[in-house]
Amino acid sequence: DCEPAWHLYVIRLNLEKLKVGRAEVFKALRAENIGVNVHYIPVHWHPYYQQLGYRKGDMPIAEAAYERLISLPMWAGMTEADVDDVIAAVRKVIAHYRQ
Repeated sequence: DCEPAWHLYVIRLNLEKLKVGRAEVFKALRAENIGVNVHYIPVHWHPYYQQLGYRKGDMPIAEAAYERLISLPMWAGMTEADVDDVIAAVRKVIAHYRQ
């Protein structure tokens, strides 16, 4: 009996099927005027946890997931045309970089 917050809309890239990594896909979507972002870096990469002795490489599953995620734009006033623009740009960029 609850409703989601609709806070983020995240896609996971299937990097094995792409010629490039997340950074290139991110840049290409930005070039298409799509305000993508990357959220939620692995907790153990934050300075506080680094001071506790955690290091990059300690949590390989979380790190692998992080390298594949991109947050698509989503906001209350988003129109159907905005949604269509995002979908078209994602399809275009993925098609361009597909192996």
